[in-house]
Order: sequence, then C-alpha cells, then structure tokens
Amino acid sequence: MYRKGNTTFEEIMNENEFQFVMDCDVEALVSFLQEDYQLPLSEAFEKVYSSKTFEKLKDRKTGLYLQSPAYIYAFLTEELRGQHKNV
Repeated sequence: MYRKGNTTFEEIMNENEFQFVMDCDVEALVSFLQEDYQLPLSEAFEKVYSSKTFEKLKDRKTGLYLQSPAYIYAFLTEELRGQHKNV
C-alpha cells in the first residue's frame, strides 16, 4: 500500500480521479499497441481489456495505476508475448 504521510493514496484519490487515471492509462496502452504492432483500434482495446495486466491495473491495492503508462506497457507486452507470437 502506498502512503503519503499517514494517508494512503487510495484515500487521497476519489473514484472519479481513479477512473480518470485508468482511462488515461488505457488510452496510452492502446496507442502504444497500435503504434508498435499496427493493430486496429478495436483489437488494441480488446487486448488491453482482456489482459491480466488490466486486472492488476484496476486493482487499487497493486498500486500499478500509480506507475507511468510506459512501465505498465512493459508488463502488458510481456504478458501478450507469452500468449501469442505476434502480440
């Protein structure tokens, strides 16, 4: 659990702020997939939303949402490479 003083980030960030961060992260992940693998928009979204990385991203307890999109993308691409040869 991440802390700032005696308060956790989970307590500081309300649900709307958390959803905004999630939306921004997903947008970046989809964009990275499209750029790196020339995927259509719908396929890139499907890969993100069906991934274990996304499950971890939306779980506040992991703190993954606090990381940069590039850091999260590294986890996503590792996961996808393990599932398929062509992402």
